[in-house]
Amino acid sequence: MARKKYPYYPIYIDIEDRDVLIVGGGAVCARKAETMMKYGARVTIVSPRITDEIEEWERAGMLSVTRAPYSEAVLEGRSLVIASTDDKCVNGRIARDCRRRRIPVNVVDVTHLCEFIVPAIVEQGSVQIAVSTGGKSPALARTLKEDLQRFVGPEYAEVNDLLGTLRKSAKSVLPTDVDRKRFFDGIIAAGILDMLRGGRRREAFEAIARACDEAGVEVSEALRGKLHEA
Repeated sequence: MARKKYPYYPIYIDIEDRDVLIVGGGAVCARKAETMMKYGARVTIVSPRITDEIEEWERAGMLSVTRAPYSEAVLEGRSLVIASTDDKCVNGRIARDCRRRRIPVNVVDVTHLCEFIVPAIVEQGSVQIAVSTGGKSPALARTLKEDLQRFVGPEYAEVNDLLGTLRKSAKSVLPTDVDRKRFFDGIIAAGILDMLRGGRRREAFEAIARACDEAGVEVSEALRGKLHEA
């Protein structure tokens, strides 16, 4: 298989209610399964042996397990495949079979066999940051994640959710992308994140409401509620 010449293209993908297959039943498989379930995937694990944790999830009906060695037949109907066995030959075969069937595949810790790689993820409510080193240094990706977690506080999610409640009105009132960009960028530039970090909540929400009044954008119920609470 040819080595990559270009970096991976960052993308977010919807796996809710999609059939995700993980081949291999060890600790790595358990970590991958837990992540996939967190984002709503229907997970199936194929392996002759599984960890106690995976068995508990199976008993709870959280995922399905096929206690058998890998065969190409298990790829039928899958949206995504992760190969996490300790057998390089099996992992290579899974990658080849998936590519032939045009199924996105990730082979854990073997970057050149992957069609997608899984980033380190920083989550703060509705705000999500994906960190990747292109598979070259997972340790550095973890360090970057830890640094970002210290920087990105709950105020980012609060502002994100609040601005989301203004989008519908902004689209109807502000005719162009440039107008809408100016409106939302202006709110951020007013320093509302710093205000929230400093506990100046009412000042932050009043700044947003003032921007809405000036642009003719309707103040949302969510913003009214924040003003009432502050």
